[in-house]
Amino acid sequence: AFEGLCTFADPLKTTAAAAIARLEGLGVRVKILSGDDPVVVGRLAALVGIAATKVLTGADIEHLSAGALRVQADKADAFARLSPVQKSRLILALQAGGHVVGFLGDGINDAPALKIADVGLSVDGGTDVAREAADMILLQSDLEVVADGVEQGRRTFSNILKYVRMGASSNLGNMLSMAIASLLLPFLPMLPAQILLNNLLYDVSEIGIPFDRTAPGEVQRPQVWSLRGIAWFAALMGPLSSIFDLLPFAGLFW
Repeated sequence: AFEGLCTFADPLKTTAAAAIARLEGLGVRVKILSGDDPVVVGRLAALVGIAATKVLTGADIEHLSAGALRVQADKADAFARLSPVQKSRLILALQAGGHVVGFLGDGINDAPALKIADVGLSVDGGTDVAREAADMILLQSDLEVVADGVEQGRRTFSNILKYVRMGASSNLGNMLSMAIASLLLPFLPMLPAQILLNNLLYDVSEIGIPFDRTAPGEVQRPQVWSLRGIAWFAALMGPLSSIFDLLPFAGLFW
């Protein structure tokens, strides 16, 4: 006797498509790694705006070599019927291709991938195993939070670079000024206490850097820590700042 029909509904968040579009605009490519049916995964990808022309399954990638998997992992954006080991293999393949990989998951099956990813993200309502394996836990289960975090992280990193460049060029300029003065002047142009006071005033002027607005280009692409770039900036700006030190030194001398 037929007694009824039970259905399960798990609707998409209304913000999902917009969040994925924001991430794409920030240069973050979103991929779906799921254990669900390929038809469900393909439909889900279409609803959130991911152009997944083909959904690869665990059976498709099971016998692929490391090189072939690296190619397929880069080309495809939707994967279905994956085991925990296959999720980990895909992340390793993306990393081998030179990508920095973040993984967001909340289930027990996601724990190995969360551990291997460069940044493992789980949610506050996820399983204990997933939260233990993750590097960060989102208090809201929403991709908008991830997009906000990417933007804020890049903005913060950009301002850190500004502070380091200014500090490095200032210190180099001070060292050059005092070195030149010690060779050419018959007296000390600045006492140690005056140098410390100068550094303190300079640090006060840098308090506004954390609140500085960044250029759109600095947020739309990942920033890279480059000692070479910092050294070039200091090499150009340091001697320039020394000129403003040497002018009052010359005034004292004459």
